[in-house]
Amino acid sequence: MADPSIPRPEGEKTDPDRGVDTPKKFDLDTTDYEHRHFVNLVAAAFLLAVAIGVVWTVKEIQDYEKMRACWDSGRRDCVEIDTYRHHNVRVLPR
Repeated sequence: MADPSIPRPEGEKTDPDRGVDTPKKFDLDTTDYEHRHFVNLVAAAFLLAVAIGVVWTVKEIQDYEKMRACWDSGRRDCVEIDTYRHHNVRVLPR
């Protein structure tokens, strides 16, 4: 076992499990996990925003194609008029 009273050069440490000196150059785990987690979180948020954007775009294209098919068929009542029940607005039947 290494003698703790002997001064060690910088960069070396004692491995208590094996009782030997381990040079610092073999200590390979220098990952900054806090930064890594932050980057992963930013990437996940970006991918979520892209997915929401894709879903919205596909829905808008479908609505456009539906409206275009209605206009191409010769109808003039293709635009939906939103009415709200809580404003007491009624659409009279034709």
